[in-house]
Amino acid sequence: MEIRRIKVPTALVWSAPTAATKTDQTYLQNGDLTAWLTALTPEARQRLTDTNGIVTEALFNDRVVLDHQEGEWAHVFVTRQANRMERRGYPGWIPMAQLTTSDAELEYPTTTVRLVQPTTELVDADQQVILELPMGTILTTTSQDSEWIQVVTPLGNGQIPAQAARLSVNGVDDGDRILALGRQFVDTPYLWGGITPAGFDCSGFVYALHRALGIPVPRDAQDQFANGYPVAPEELTAGDLVFFATDHGTGDIHHVGLYAGAGQILHAPKPGGKVEEISMAKSAFAPEYAGARRFWQ
Repeated sequence: MEIRRIKVPTALVWSAPTAATKTDQTYLQNGDLTAWLTALTPEARQRLTDTNGIVTEALFNDRVVLDHQEGEWAHVFVTRQANRMERRGYPGWIPMAQLTTSDAELEYPTTTVRLVQPTTELVDADQQVILELPMGTILTTTSQDSEWIQVVTPLGNGQIPAQAARLSVNGVDDGDRILALGRQFVDTPYLWGGITPAGFDCSGFVYALHRALGIPVPRDAQDQFANGYPVAPEELTAGDLVFFATDHGTGDIHHVGLYAGAGQILHAPKPGGKVEEISMAKSAFAPEYAGARRFWQ
């Protein structure tokens, strides 16, 4: 079993190599998600949803199990994203160019740090920017002081500002902190498969918030619903996950949001939409309510 790591800030994980079109080729080579998103038309965003072209994303330094290679593509399992389909991790396809050639382990004890700011610059010893990394990125640390954290990455040694690992939101518990963190991303565009502040889908949004706080949660809404602690409607509190399903809430789970208190929901609604906080009772999803789960406690 070969283990590789992601060496671009955000790697799109495709349902199949053929899911990538001609307009995606530049991104496949350089991994520049920002440029790719800028060039993405509304029609192209809808296509990703209709075809399930992107199944999820993997972040810089994430481990993947290399299952097999077909030409310039690798079929992988993203180990940090639990799902019911595969015990090894979330399955999908990533260009070989976005993976390391090995997974070298350090020979001495280390710790890890999670980036909790929307974006963080990874810099070299001369403080020249190497990459801009999204929230949720997990890095191996070797030392730190009050200003800088020294890290080891797939691109070599680097450093990040210590502030990047400090939550800028407060709360009486993790539920409050999850909600406060999520509210920073109101008006963030919906992106099918997205788990970063560049664009979220519904389950990717709640996955990203929990990941940033170090709380394990499955990647997809159906798996999230199948896990966690069940919460009765009268016990709902900030940070709980609320789910919606077909057949008036009795069928397949198709949407998830974050309960925001006072009957409100914070969620990434649909393609073409943006992260919003609205009344759950007045939303189009209200008749499809299926239940709630808590992961933060």
